[in-house]
Amino acid sequence: MEENNMLQTTQSISLNGSSVIDGASVVNFSTSLSADQAYSSISMQIVDMELYKANKDKVREDRDTFQKQADTLVDGLCASEGK
Repeated sequence: MEENNMLQTTQSISLNGSSVIDGASVVNFSTSLSADQAYSSISMQIVDMELYKANKDKVREDRDTFQKQADTLVDGLCASEGK
């Protein structure tokens, strides 16, 4: 019986960010991206609830910017792997 062994690799990138208001970290964002994922989910951890409540609009803008950065990175990964 002939074995068919072959190394298979994938490239992935971890992306982390923070929404900072007046020098204070309010929310941390993180995701892990790879070309073989159709969708990447973003984790959002609220660090300071009071600042979050007072600055929801700004934090949501930062979340959207983080998502766009993640999308750009995964698009680049897909292009480099021909997907």
